[in-house]
Amino acid sequence: MRERVSLYIYRNGRILFFHRIKATHEHHVSIGGGVEPGETILEAALREAKEETNYDIVLGPRLWVREFGETHREYAYLVTEFSGKLALGGPELARQAPDNQHIFQWIPLEEIPELDLYPGPLTLNQIEQIRQALS
Repeated sequence: MRERVSLYIYRNGRILFFHRIKATHEHHVSIGGGVEPGETILEAALREAKEETNYDIVLGPRLWVREFGETHREYAYLVTEFSGKLALGGPELARQAPDNQHIFQWIPLEEIPELDLYPGPLTLNQIEQIRQALS
């Protein structure tokens, strides 16, 4: 089963996402990615945050674990403590092109259910889980 860590990086009522613009469609993606062989969820979270955002993070509470069929499992975490200058890096930077863009967007919590989100969608219950973890 392919495992993915999703990081919901929170600041001032907003969550950081990639707005993905491809040749054939647009969607949003949570920060994070696949867990590599021999890597723990924590190691994957720290690596993905650094590669994709240049942020050094403190992993906050786990929000949920969900499965997509029999092939994918997502571990979602809230991140409220982070430092560094936001900058695209890693494989996302290497693949950046006019027909394959990764654009950072801080999206208000109340607008997240409207996103075409991968992995997703996020339900109102999951948005509420984020709110509860923030309190």
